[in-house]
Amino acid sequence: MVCHGFISKPKPRSFGVHKHERRNRNHQSGCSAAAGSIFTSLNMSIFTFHNRLLRCVSRFFRLASATPSRRGTMKQGYKKLEKPLRKGNDKKRTIFLDLDETLVHASMQPPVRVNVDFTVRIKIEGAVIPMFVVKRPGVTEFLDKIGKNFRVVVFTAGLPEYASQVLDKLDKNRVISQRLYRDSCTEMNGRYAKDLSLFARTDLGNVLLVDDNPFSYLLQPDNGVHIKPFVDDMEDQELMKLAEFFDKCYQYEDLRDAASEFLSNKN
Repeated sequence: MVCHGFISKPKPRSFGVHKHERRNRNHQSGCSAAAGSIFTSLNMSIFTFHNRLLRCVSRFFRLASATPSRRGTMKQGYKKLEKPLRKGNDKKRTIFLDLDETLVHASMQPPVRVNVDFTVRIKIEGAVIPMFVVKRPGVTEFLDKIGKNFRVVVFTAGLPEYASQVLDKLDKNRVISQRLYRDSCTEMNGRYAKDLSLFARTDLGNVLLVDDNPFSYLLQPDNGVHIKPFVDDMEDQELMKLAEFFDKCYQYEDLRDAASEFLSNKN
């Protein structure tokens, strides 16, 4: 005889969430957020370390290969010549300049806050598109000034169909001796770096690259001079500051040391 009273019915399955389960899920969510924050911080630390390592390695190999006769006099950690080069003797030295957001800003829509300096027209898939260009304050004076002591080259990731028209209108005094476009850049993961070793006439101690994008001088970080991107700030004085810096570069045998001192004082 079976006593049905001793047979327990299975309890219906509950689809709710018990309190301890909610606590566990909240705890897991908090852990995930914390882990995400730690991962982001770790990525930033790795990125910073990578940039510093690039500069250190570049400087190590440069100093290791330098001969004692080229070292010059040490002053506050930077090399200055005992007898500085005479002004006007820097023609062998080359300043590479980025174009967009460094010398000019261009857009397909007329700017609202500032006046347009000139317009160029480019063809895109058969359609003619106007580009409205605003010159960075002081750009003409800047080019004229550095052109007296340096060879000036524009190195842009822009296409020649666009950039050549801009430079024709920008460089009225024909200061720029060479133009390098996107096909002269080195593509890296869909981005464009500018390898100065391919175009330096002598050695890398005689060239600098002024660019608003640090990725551009990733291959030679010691040769990069960062400049604040220009859009429409007509009170901008960055080019005037650079002109003063380049005016003092004749004191240095290696332009990378001049750039290092300039950037350290700037920061």
